[in-house]
Amino acid sequence: MANIQPMEPENEKQGEFEEYDRPSKSSVKRDMLALQDLGKTLCEMPYDKVKRAPIGERLLIEIAEFHKCKSFGAKKRQMQFIGKLMRDEEHEEVQAWVNGETVEQKLKVLHLHAAEQWRDRLIEEPGLLATFIESYPAAARENLNPIIRQAVQERAAKKAPRNFRQLFQIIYRLIEEKAEQDADGGES
Repeated sequence: MANIQPMEPENEKQGEFEEYDRPSKSSVKRDMLALQDLGKTLCEMPYDKVKRAPIGERLLIEIAEFHKCKSFGAKKRQMQFIGKLMRDEEHEEVQAWVNGETVEQKLKVLHLHAAEQWRDRLIEEPGLLATFIESYPAAARENLNPIIRQAVQERAAKKAPRNFRQLFQIIYRLIEEKAEQDADGGES
């Protein structure tokens, strides 16, 4: 029987495994599919809302083209292209915008809730109008007393809430105006 001896490594590194520093194909594919899903979410949103998204002009144009596509195959190809274009975007920022995590969106929601609360409080206790005017001085130029009175009457008579809605819109506008004034005054 022949005497077989193990081969000696030619150098020290030959026996060691080299580090693989690139991402795996699976992780690259997962990332690309996630970007396609983000692009799909943008395509499913109303175009007027997508215009306000923090995305580039080219991507915005391609999303508009997606809406023009009629066939399933064309939409699928366009979606893949949008996914490819998403690689060049700040996808974390776009994802945050889609999730509603931007400061502007959160402030808008807070203003809506504040307007609802003020409307309900003013209808329950019309005497709080003076407090509201203290908080929002621009309300003094609005003639809110008759609107509040009519909203109370609508609620009691179970009529359509026309003045109820009008009161909300006025309050919301006043809250937005004050927030803009405060923001402008804080930056100066």
